[in-house]
Amino acid sequence: MSEDRGVTKRERTRAHILQVAATLFSESGYSGVSMDGLGKACRLTKGALYDHFNSKEDVYTQCVSHYVEGAISDIFNQSLTGDDSSVEEKLFSFLECFLTRLQDDLVLRRLLQRLLIDSRGVDLAAVSEFALLKPFSYVVGLLAQYRPSINAKIHIYSFFCSAIMGEDLRVIAELLSPEFKGIPVTQAMLEHFRDAIH
Repeated sequence: MSEDRGVTKRERTRAHILQVAATLFSESGYSGVSMDGLGKACRLTKGALYDHFNSKEDVYTQCVSHYVEGAISDIFNQSLTGDDSSVEEKLFSFLECFLTRLQDDLVLRRLLQRLLIDSRGVDLAAVSEFALLKPFSYVVGLLAQYRPSINAKIHIYSFFCSAIMGEDLRVIAELLSPEFKGIPVTQAMLEHFRDAIH
């Protein structure tokens, strides 16, 4: 039996469009992708795209939300979240899983980078609400419990921005500070974050 049992052709087509769009938007940014180009990449007509989505912005918002939300769901599933773990264990487990996913998933990393630098004219509130608010609030809550005397929102915001850009800035960091060479990005960022909150 197929895994797609119960999934309609329309749902499969929509999922395919979202996946292809995520890859294209991660590579070329919002302004670098046209509905014609997306249609060709999906092997669909432009009209077929508009049968599933209202506009390019709608495709972008939904594909980024869908992709990021799926990745964040995986990160939650892989990290320690149970009652038998301490707040510190939950916090650093989530952050490590987040960093590892960013390192391993170029599409996710690029989509998040483009949200930071290349999303003029796009409803970022919708994307952020669906994709980023849950993990941000979760780790802010953990950090606030773990270190109540610090501003958890500022530290987590700084961590997220550094994490999203960190892997790609690695070459520059190694040139400026040769001691970074050979240290895994995940390890270096977690150590830096631990130092910053103590």
